[in-house]
Amino acid sequence: MIVEIPYKILNLDCEPEDELYLPSFKGSSFRGVIGRTLRKALCVLKTYKDCRQCPLYLNCYYAYIFETIPNPEKPLPFNLHKYPSIPHPFVIKPPEEKKTLYKKGETFSIKIVLIGKATAYEPHFILAMRLAGEHGIGKGNRKFFITNYSSTGIFKQSITFDLNSNHPSISELTLQLLTPLRLIYGKKLVKNLEFHHIIRALLRRITILYYFHVSENIPEIPVKGLINLAEKIKTVQSNLKWFDWERYSYRQNRRMVLGGLIGDITFAGELSPFYTLLKAGEIFHAGKNTSFGLGKYKILTSGE
Repeated sequence: MIVEIPYKILNLDCEPEDELYLPSFKGSSFRGVIGRTLRKALCVLKTYKDCRQCPLYLNCYYAYIFETIPNPEKPLPFNLHKYPSIPHPFVIKPPEEKKTLYKKGETFSIKIVLIGKATAYEPHFILAMRLAGEHGIGKGNRKFFITNYSSTGIFKQSITFDLNSNHPSISELTLQLLTPLRLIYGKKLVKNLEFHHIIRALLRRITILYYFHVSENIPEIPVKGLINLAEKIKTVQSNLKWFDWERYSYRQNRRMVLGGLIGDITFAGELSPFYTLLKAGEIFHAGKNTSFGLGKYKILTSGE
């Protein structure tokens, strides 16, 4: 059983007009200013502070991309009626360097992964970045401009959901968590990561992305069987640590602490059935707050 999720990657090179100050983790800053400026440009009925109250939100580019509100008249699978919103059809991959000061003449690069139907909205994201540069970002709302942009063609990420995978046997692999991974299990943040935690999160994320942003005709996936297999995978070594960082939420008008796990963790067992799912997670990330870059990881090693 195979699920294919179309995506493309938008690459933007930018340069500050003067000195530009950014936090060490920059994804939240870009996510915030891109959303605010695009809403200002595209919103027709600006009298509504909450998109859910707007009669036009089902046909609004901004509401689809940045608010991603489910249609209340349609039944939702996967118990999604419990959630006020659904995963956004994009992932911002901000500059990975930790530097916080960019001088005039220096450049930084941002990648934005557009998922499913959002692959058609490349012009909207370029407009959003241009408006964000005109508005300003970071300390003092310093301005920047796009020096170059390009995009890939549309790729299709294939995920095989098969309890008896045909992929070559994999008995061990290491995941490097590059940005904080925030997973919820049992209504609590996961601080002691087990393999089934990340598989549960990826199964939920991939199936929901597919249903809302690719096609409602999603094939039956052996979720329980895969979770049962995932629970048998052992942790060989863990060098994870909890990392807290702060962001300011303009919507909630307060500072928020968003902690997550970073570091390396090695798993061992029959990992083959999960390999394509984990590869998809490298592109689409895992856990909470993926739209501004959290939950990014890399498969470092695999052995037979």
